[in-house]
Amino acid sequence: MNMNDLVTIIQCIGFPIVMCGAMGWYVKYITDRNHDDMEKERNQHDEEMKEITQAINNNTIALQKLADLIGDK
Repeated sequence: MNMNDLVTIIQCIGFPIVMCGAMGWYVKYITDRNHDDMEKERNQHDEEMKEITQAINNNTIALQKLADLIGDK
């Protein structure tokens, strides 16, 4: 779209209508981008939680082994 097309559209349907369309497109663009960012963060959080869960499980196993050793003495 070149400048002449934009001027023609504004002259035909009016500046406020063109701006409403532009703002609607902008809101959709930002919303879609925000959704993608949130999805990335959610996936990253899921991976972090898996790592934390594994670390807690490993600590639980280590503590149980220590408790068993102490209990045997």
